[in-house]
Amino acid sequence: MPSKPTQSEHMKQTYRIRVSDRLGPALCGAFAGMRAEVVPRQTVIEGWLSREEFHALLRRVEQVGIQLVAIERATEDRPCPDR
Repeated sequence: MPSKPTQSEHMKQTYRIRVSDRLGPALCGAFAGMRAEVVPRQTVIEGWLSREEFHALLRRVEQVGIQLVAIERATEDRPCPDR
């Protein structure tokens, strides 16, 4: 019997991170499942993430070696939809 998900696994938020430089398709592919928008001299990566997924995203940014410029988070938590 699978374990019951924790509250943090059910609650997700929209996170938007801004990184320096315009990321090409290969680097944007490192953030699969997220929206990446290239704006002048930066790329904005946005997704609906749990806290654990958000921390994994930050690790990916560090692993890829791109400079983090800003992080924004929506102010409301909402339950994730049924899959």
